[in-house]
Amino acid sequence: MSFNVRGSFRDVRERNAWRNRAALNVATIERHAPDVIGLQECQSGNLRTYRKHLPRYARISGPGYGNVIPYDSNAILFDPGRLELLGSGGFWLSETPEKRSRSWETRVARSANWALFRVLGTGLSLLHLNTHLDHVSARARQEGSRLIVGRAAEIAGRAGGDIPIIVTGDFNGRPGNATHRNFTRAGFVDTYLAAGNEDTRESNTFHAFEGARFRDAHPERGPRRLDWILLKDSRDRLRIESHRIVRDADEISGLYPSDHYPVLAELSPVG
Repeated sequence: MSFNVRGSFRDVRERNAWRNRAALNVATIERHAPDVIGLQECQSGNLRTYRKHLPRYARISGPGYGNVIPYDSNAILFDPGRLELLGSGGFWLSETPEKRSRSWETRVARSANWALFRVLGTGLSLLHLNTHLDHVSARARQEGSRLIVGRAAEIAGRAGGDIPIIVTGDFNGRPGNATHRNFTRAGFVDTYLAAGNEDTRESNTFHAFEGARFRDAHPERGPRRLDWILLKDSRDRLRIESHRIVRDADEISGLYPSDHYPVLAELSPVG
């Protein structure tokens, strides 16, 4: 699952403040029970809720991002009953990725978080990288995606070579754009499309707490499917069974788990 959860310190006086939607957010995760989740915009209040109500999950917070405290986190939650953690780390999306920094006209400091796992009972290892690209600078999204592609290959290489790589995130871009192409040209597939889905006006993952009422100001540019699960697996060790946009909501009360819908891919080991 990839899920921009909207930080707990935002919208404090609004209907969809975290205190009002936290239970719905947790219920969505519990209902679908993913083995691993890439979260974006995760803040300490979100994490406290998950520690209390989702105790099955272990957490890798990763490097904080943003310009002011409280920083956001691209936290990765995983089920240790299904996945064994072999290593983890992170970096910032900039020309100096080893320290908190900004480049390429990005509005805020951005980062990536990664975890190397062994899938228990299979002997299969995989790399999961989770990120959140800039919402303003197209150049920052393109350069950041290039950095992620390169770093993911380096990390996988150090882990023993050609292992599957899963990249999740809020990419703040529409499918088919230059950022998306940076991944597909590097051998990644968009699991939404690979599972047989098509991009239509109904494919938005961002909905601004409006759910089914959301109307994009520029539908001619394609859907606001900003949240992707990408897979690079040159040896075909994972089968893409399905991918769906999870539209959980309480439309009557106007409460939503977040201002983004989470996306959920089912991947199964081959053989």
